[in-house]
Amino acid sequence: MKIAGISGDYSCFRAPPEKIDESLQKFIELGLTGINIGPPYQAEIIPWLATISEGAKMIGAVNTIVRHGQFFKGFNTNALGLMDALTAAGLKTAGCTSALILGSGGNARSALFLLHWLGVPEITVAGRNLSKTEDVTSHLGGGQPMLLEDALKKTETANIVINATNISSAKEDLELAHRLKQMPLTECRMVVDFNYNNEDNIWHELARSQPCSFLDGITLLAYQSRHALTLWTGKQIPLDTVSEALQI
Repeated sequence: MKIAGISGDYSCFRAPPEKIDESLQKFIELGLTGINIGPPYQAEIIPWLATISEGAKMIGAVNTIVRHGQFFKGFNTNALGLMDALTAAGLKTAGCTSALILGSGGNARSALFLLHWLGVPEITVAGRNLSKTEDVTSHLGGGQPMLLEDALKKTETANIVINATNISSAKEDLELAHRLKQMPLTECRMVVDFNYNNEDNIWHELARSQPCSFLDGITLLAYQSRHALTLWTGKQIPLDTVSEALQI
């Protein structure tokens, strides 16, 4: 905030699912201007908000909230941040014909919405829970749902691979790390990981094995944070300023 010349503070709050409403009321009492919502609450938060943007409604997930008096409005800046990051990385999505998204939470919804909007014709969404994964694809009106274990076994042609799970290292899931190494992936141009600050990143290793470009979560955070800060302050913050604050 100081680097951007904004008078304010950005702090982390943790709340159990059963206390979402209570937490929002507390945020109103504290006079917070806005809030970022992390997994796994990006879909669960929606019923507790007074209104949400059209984009967030189409995606079915909210990661940024703006307070208007005693009420909150939800937005999704993850899809915008991902689009900005892909563009800056030089990925020509017009030439991409296939994509693989791993995960079934809010980040997966944002990624599927963006790739569908960009016109990628074949998108597979793979999750550990098939029913939840089917909810994601049916809500967005596109994408082929699949069990994660099945997606990692089959020969997958994917120009873009996006990790929207919360796993990024072998320490977190040794089995997933092993399966990624054995994954028969072809024609990959970009691997994206929504997570950040993970050593021995298994998705970065996947990108090296292709080889192809890699986009990490801290870069995505910088781009989505710019949009969130604009919603909260009305100011356009330069990317270099946000990157400096995040120590990229």
